[in-house]
Amino acid sequence: MSGLDATVTALAEDLAARGAEIEAHRTLPDDLVSAFKKHGLFRMVMPKGLGGLGLPPRRVVEIVEEISYADAATGWSLLIGNIGNAFLAWLDPAVAEKLVADQPDILVAGGQAPLGQGTLEPDGRHYRLSGRWPFASGCLHSSWYMGGFIVMEDGRPKTDARGGPEMRVAYFPASAARTVDTWHVAGLRGTGSHDIVADGIRVPVEHTSVPYFGPARHDDPVYRLTAYNLLLTCLAGFPLGVGRRALDEADRQLRTKRRIGSDQPQIHDPLFQTELMARGTELDAARRQVLGTLDELLDELAAGDPGYPRRARLAASVLHALDTGRAAAMTGFRLCGAAALHDDNPVQRCMRDLVAGAQHVAFSADSRRRIAGALLGLQTTPLFFGV
Repeated sequence: MSGLDATVTALAEDLAARGAEIEAHRTLPDDLVSAFKKHGLFRMVMPKGLGGLGLPPRRVVEIVEEISYADAATGWSLLIGNIGNAFLAWLDPAVAEKLVADQPDILVAGGQAPLGQGTLEPDGRHYRLSGRWPFASGCLHSSWYMGGFIVMEDGRPKTDARGGPEMRVAYFPASAARTVDTWHVAGLRGTGSHDIVADGIRVPVEHTSVPYFGPARHDDPVYRLTAYNLLLTCLAGFPLGVGRRALDEADRQLRTKRRIGSDQPQIHDPLFQTELMARGTELDAARRQVLGTLDELLDELAAGDPGYPRRARLAASVLHALDTGRAAAMTGFRLCGAAALHDDNPVQRCMRDLVAGAQHVAFSADSRRRIAGALLGLQTTPLFFGV
């Protein structure tokens, strides 16, 4: 076992009993943030040229899966931190290198949805940016924020070469913005996913990028993926880990809970056995599909662009993993009966956390529509966060 593998396993073992504590804390505790930074776990997919670990994408999925199994909110915080840092790859390399040199433990939170507005100042070197970005997981322990915005000109959206509004992503110090305590939710309570707000701040043009359509500025194998598929690669381990934890917890509880009118534990009920078998087999198959498809796509991309239908396969496999993991958690919750209603029941937390994670825009109906169209060969030009 490598040093990183041993570290991840030790962290996961410690996390297994901290779910309620992390949920009550409403954000990732400082000791976990420090541990993740110390061992580079927020830099798993950051470009190697910026100090990233350069892990194989398959290993990233496995690590997120292992941490998410131990605690869903921590797994989510880990993967979101990696996504924020990964998108530094779309900045000019020299600019990104300086950011990282000035902040060796840089951690970026925020959102790329173009919910802000930016106006180019007369000097041509700064945008005046205002916006509010919700669901900024990890914002309380991040030193930098990112926010998507529409470029405004003469009070109207500026048009890009595609004929649509010009959209960019800005990166700015957390100290330049503010957070609004909005994270009072049903699931993923421990992720601190508050709103971040910028009120007319100045952002250098060089601290903005356009990841929606173009390639990253680094040649690490993972950056052969589009921004959207990179996002989904980071997300993939979450439903696999949380879904498996829900099934294992249900198995454990059913071994101690007695059947009505019987001395036998409920695990001996053939209906429960077949349900656990079915959901577990589906989850195993979904995991193999994600990892296999990811490996195949990276091999294909090394030889050239295989086209939209082939690239859409990875996105589709991660959506399938999300649906499968959510179904597993719902089954575990149902099989555990009324006992699962209690807040301190891990199965309930798995169910709530997976349902909350499924609300991410990457899993939305619009994303599914785009992926389906690409799979069928109906996508012929780059799309907003296309596959």
